[in-house]
Amino acid sequence: MLFISRGGLFFLSVFFAASPGALAATSGPVTLENESWSVMLWPDSLRVEVQPRGGDSIAAFPGRSGTHAIRGLRRQQNAWAWRWPDDKVSVSASLTARELSLNFLAEGTGVVTWPILRQSEHTKALIWPRAEGCYVPLADRRWTDHLVNQSPWNTIETLSMPFWGLDCRGHSLTFIATNPFNNEIVFTRQDDGINAEFSHEVTPFAGSNVFGIVMRLGDGPSPVEPARQFRQWLVSRGEFVSMQDKIRKVPWAARLAGAAHVYLWGDAPLCRHDIPRSQWRAFCQQLAEEAEQQVPSPGKHIRHLMTSEAWKRVIEICDMEWPDNYVKGEVTDELSRLLGLKEFYDKDAWRNVDVPPEAAALLAGDRDALGPAELCRMNSLVLHAAYRQFMIDPEDWGDGVSSKMLRQFADSGLDRLRLCVAGWEGIERRPHVAAEAERMGYLFGTYDSYHSIHDPVYAGTDTSWPTAQFDRELFDVGPVVNSKGEKRPGFRKTGYQLSPIAARPWVEKRVARNMSTVPYSYYFIDCDATGEVFDDYSPLHRAGQADDAAARLARMAWISNTYRVPVGSEGGNAFAAGVIHVAEGIFGPLVGWGDADMNDRDSEFYVGGYYPPDAPRIFFKPTPLKEEYEYLYYDPRFRLPLYETVFHDSVAATHWWGNASLKFTTVAETVELTELLYMTAPLYHLNLDEFAGQRDRLKKHYAFFSPLHRELGFGRMTDFDWLTEDRLVQKAAFNDSVELIANFSGTSFTYDQTTIPARSIRALWKQMQGTQLYTPGDVGTR
Repeated sequence: MLFISRGGLFFLSVFFAASPGALAATSGPVTLENESWSVMLWPDSLRVEVQPRGGDSIAAFPGRSGTHAIRGLRRQQNAWAWRWPDDKVSVSASLTARELSLNFLAEGTGVVTWPILRQSEHTKALIWPRAEGCYVPLADRRWTDHLVNQSPWNTIETLSMPFWGLDCRGHSLTFIATNPFNNEIVFTRQDDGINAEFSHEVTPFAGSNVFGIVMRLGDGPSPVEPARQFRQWLVSRGEFVSMQDKIRKVPWAARLAGAAHVYLWGDAPLCRHDIPRSQWRAFCQQLAEEAEQQVPSPGKHIRHLMTSEAWKRVIEICDMEWPDNYVKGEVTDELSRLLGLKEFYDKDAWRNVDVPPEAAALLAGDRDALGPAELCRMNSLVLHAAYRQFMIDPEDWGDGVSSKMLRQFADSGLDRLRLCVAGWEGIERRPHVAAEAERMGYLFGTYDSYHSIHDPVYAGTDTSWPTAQFDRELFDVGPVVNSKGEKRPGFRKTGYQLSPIAARPWVEKRVARNMSTVPYSYYFIDCDATGEVFDDYSPLHRAGQADDAAARLARMAWISNTYRVPVGSEGGNAFAAGVIHVAEGIFGPLVGWGDADMNDRDSEFYVGGYYPPDAPRIFFKPTPLKEEYEYLYYDPRFRLPLYETVFHDSVAATHWWGNASLKFTTVAETVELTELLYMTAPLYHLNLDEFAGQRDRLKKHYAFFSPLHRELGFGRMTDFDWLTEDRLVQKAAFNDSVELIANFSGTSFTYDQTTIPARSIRALWKQMQGTQLYTPGDVGTR
């Protein structure tokens, strides 16, 4: 695609890759017209000249390939169709209302490139649906370099929706790719501007040979007009599914209204908070004394089961007046491991301990028949029975994944939350936490993934992770195979990409096990909605990109429909919007992947590692963000709520978990204002300590956000505009009834006789004539 504008006229360049030896034949133009448009089109070259009724003309001229021989030119009402015999491609063009459609049907494989656009000084900006959406001034060299450097883009993964638009100084032009698969958009620099070409690859797989581009002329200068046009197109095709329709199938999804999103950390059954600070030294001294006795005792048995390193920590604490958190955590982590052992309880060791009836009943049965939750419960009760004077009640044990964490949320007024854990290993030992969360009105789910598959020999090692472990059979037959016959490497080049078609029986088996073990009210599948889909040439599960995507959607739909739970996924791109309820990574996408400074421990921009397990630094460490990424990803002058314009009343969008609301210190305030302006949910990583440090800040945000989101969260974003020339004061409207005015600038702004202070947002109810103001602050931060 290339943009050229001269004297108010816009030009589209067209290029089709002709096959060798094709005979060119010229042809005169054909005409299509209605009450909105008059279009002249040259079938041999796809030159297009468009004249809107009562407006300036829009002209397109042939591309570099010259002309094509044409056969069978015929008119069908307000449409024309013909064939390029040398290229074995059939083409049709039709005009309806304000929409011009060009469609292609190819008989063989190859690449079709159309349209091509060239930059012009008269075309102001590109409306670009990267993640939530971007406004790209074409005179901004940093942005155009970004477009070039990140090429190729595609319309299924790197764009969240398969369209793009042009701000043509007074109106917009929107391009929609009717087939979102196997497309690339490549930007190249030419002179002081950029060129771009849209290409579709025709592959041997079903469906890739049918494709097209819809061009729509937008009304008015709104920067989100292309998103409105795409939404209208989806609705006209019956492809839009509202959240209300989803709630009718899955009533729990209604709890997403007004909910902040939280990943809970610290899923061990015992944490350092479960032994009061004043009791730690006495507890460890008791263990040490018992360990030295000649007769059996709980302490002696625990000493026998503990690693030597963990026991050293116990002895260290005996000599500390106020043990530090690190050594206390080392001891409780080891005790948590022991609580999962069948041999933790020893009859002789506990002979002088009054074991409670519930534990006695469990001990009376077959210990080998106990599940993880029953075993942990039994061991927790007998541990507490031996050392009750040092510990709180086992019902309240745990860190972020605990009953006491849930009560702290409720006591703080956070009554709507979508809670999630990073894996099922910890929560399945204490499933009552998930059940309690559901009773309190929260959603509680687990992370799961079927993206990669690893060799089973690496199960339980640092080179693998649980979600990538299946069995030898699937490892041998399940990997995706490329056109060269090679298995595609998995995430971080470990293992292989796993075919969603081959994986389906294993998906059903794992999900059924997880749902029977823990009463989840939400389920998260990593990567399925990112658009990272493949042409798979394996003879065992041959599939094109469209088949791959369909298989991913089918398994998420199966989980939601079978267990009546809302589902979320990373990404949330348009192809998945009809199935998912939560999109992680649309509002705050992945930033700086592979940046050396963000992975360098000595850099101020280091984001952190995956340790410690109860508070991984990559999620908990406050980090400044490079100015480059602030500019390209968070500067409000270049952000547009394109996704919200299309899907606000369909999908709850939030951050990618690595870029949560409070992660980047230099943009946290801007993120907060933008979340509220777009009415998208914040996302936090919390355990007991983190919540204690951020409680007041979260409460303040929630008090403004949650009531508004309950009213507007499943409503339609009906308007968005800039109120100042510098684009730092912005207005969003929902349901045509409530306006949110965000002032990102450093000075106050008056709108409709209402003042919005600097760095603040105000909600205005049109009918009630009421207002509410919010100004981010540092309340409760470290």
